[in-house]
Amino acid sequence: MTSVLWQASDGGSELCVLDRTDRGWRLTGTVLTHDEGRPMEIRYAVSVDTTWATTDVEVDVSTAGGPSQALTDLAALWSGEPRPPELQSCVDVDLSFTPATNTLPIRRLDLGIGEDAEIEVAWLVWPDLDVRPVRQTYARLGERRYRYTQDDFEAEIQVDENGLVLEYEGLWRAVARTEN
Repeated sequence: MTSVLWQASDGGSELCVLDRTDRGWRLTGTVLTHDEGRPMEIRYAVSVDTTWATTDVEVDVSTAGGPSQALTDLAALWSGEPRPPELQSCVDVDLSFTPATNTLPIRRLDLGIGEDAEIEVAWLVWPDLDVRPVRQTYARLGERRYRYTQDDFEAEIQVDENGLVLEYEGLWRAVARTEN
């Protein structure tokens, strides 16, 4: 089990845990953030198989003092139900409110230094909470450095030995980390 506490450039924070399971791996996290001045809590869990392909996604969003909203449409994409045609080729999920889901393609693609790959992911857009397919490129720059590109956005990502983000250029940085 590896735990990391991230600080966001917008003042938010997140506690993320990566656990090995008998079927693969599971990322769980709690994000504390805000939307239009309202405090928000987002809890998520993403399960992957031994190849790091997404098998299950759970996301719950709560406004401070308000009810929790489970995003069932997102979970349905990995429930065995037929996916919408535009999302059928998506192996990975990208939850835009956390750097945790960058771990999934980094581990699944297993790029060599100097290699890159373009993938299509099911992207959960924050704060709209819409799911849409997007193309992303991961390029491995060094032992633990990657360049991530989506549309006209580009950032360098530094990861630990598990592929968990330590520094996401301009957006997130790890402030504490433990491994058991």
